[in-house]
Amino acid sequence: MNSEEVKKIENIFRSSESHDELFDAFQGALRINLTDPEIYKILIANQALSTDEIKMFAEKLIKEFPEIAFDLLMWTGKILENKSGNYNHLEESFNYYRRAGSSKPESGIPLLNILNLYNYDIDLPANGIIIELCEKSMDAVSRKSEVYYALSAHYKRCGDRLREIKYFALAEKSLAKEGE
Repeated sequence: MNSEEVKKIENIFRSSESHDELFDAFQGALRINLTDPEIYKILIANQALSTDEIKMFAEKLIKEFPEIAFDLLMWTGKILENKSGNYNHLEESFNYYRRAGSSKPESGIPLLNILNLYNYDIDLPANGIIIELCEKSMDAVSRKSEVYYALSAHYKRCGDRLREIKYFALAEKSLAKEGE
């Protein structure tokens, strides 16, 4: 793989506002079998891309390079989460984080990101789905303490003292096991 070609692709991903140029550089990256997720993260974060284009690039990359799917799913979720406060973007972000969690169920990071999508100001239908998914997915997580602490903080913020205490105790118990 030619390092000059990789630098050229990275530069286009970073600075181009031309959809055609971005697509051509993307095709070139696939052609040379570029598998560095950091370079593709630059593309996915390009401000010129629409939500549909972000998803199109991400889905193609996930299909082409399953070995970097977790990183790309998490990054795409984060990019969509940070798009203007549109509810549809949050839903899309949730779906990418959920898929990341499914691809690597032992990681608690997708659950922490999902929990951050909870809207404390408006009772959105997604709020219940977020909590249900976080609570149901805990069996597979290897470092449970982080997620349990986050759930405890969540319930504290919601004013649910019983669940706050329950999850804090689970976090402490898990932390002790993780330290062994």
